Amino acid sequence: MRFFLYPIIFLIAAPYVFGASFINAFLTSYASQSIQAQRIVVEEGQNAKVRYENILRNGKNEIVNVMAPMPFEWALIDGKTYVIDDGEMRLSPVPIVDIEQRFIELLSSAASTTAIATQNVVYQGEPSIQINLITRNSTYVGILSKNSMILKFIKVQRNDGSISMIYTQIAPIPIDYFNKVLNGFKIYNATPDTVEMVVWQLISNLSNVNVMSMKINDVTFTVVSGMMSPQSNTVCYIFKIDSKVSPDSLVSQFKAQGYNSIAVKYNDVYVVVATNGKTDELKAWISKVFANK
Repeated sequence: MRFFLYPIIFLIAAPYVFGASFINAFLTSYASQSIQAQRIVVEEGQNAKVRYENILRNGKNEIVNVMAPMPFEWALIDGKTYVIDDGEMRLSPVPIVDIEQRFIELLSSAASTTAIATQNVVYQGEPSIQINLITRNSTYVGILSKNSMILKFIKVQRNDGSISMIYTQIAPIPIDYFNKVLNGFKIYNATPDTVEMVVWQLISNLSNVNVMSMKINDVTFTVVSGMMSPQSNTVCYIFKIDSKVSPDSLVSQFKAQGYNSIAVKYNDVYVVVATNGKTDELKAWISKVFANK
């Protein structure tokens, strides 16, 4: 069963464009805010998801603790994303995308924004301002308190679905408190291993994912399996190029068993992908997974 969560918005005046000065004032305010909050993130599309998150934010830096459905903690610090585990922050193998920070980036960059419009609304009984931002591929709606200039709702609509971020509780905190929490972590900036980077990229593009490692004839394989959109079972074998395993041989073995298979070379690893889906779907999926890689 799918549940749809939307804020109730009542327009109290005709749309009124505040202009660049208002956007600049909001961005300046955002950069100086320190808050502790709870929010719900709803993803709608082929794979609907709902997440419950606690966050600490100081300006554009934030620490996000995903409480459900799967516990996970990460941080965005000085433009870099980190995975948090057992008191340690390590650079994430792939960037973690936060639609709030993306919204702020787009507002800050007129070159990547097609149109911006603002209007007065009432949101959750409070005088608020709605910002509509349209880019070539997405439409964003952000709602902030007129008094505090704190964002309370964001929705991005794309061709493949939408993501809504709904704040349920927000409280200002001292900057010193955020810094104290941040200083409690050991921060590592070492570049993640290539295999780990590829695994994360695959996980981000599959559903019902399983990850395992196995060793055959002293060669270590990392195996990622899951469901490729729309509904195709997919398995990916990742191994080092210097392991002297032929990716073409693996592709041939999968094809001999009736699967479609393709080998991809990325930095110092090979990725052999096999699926029971169509060849065109596999090629499109691989292009998406390894875009700009």
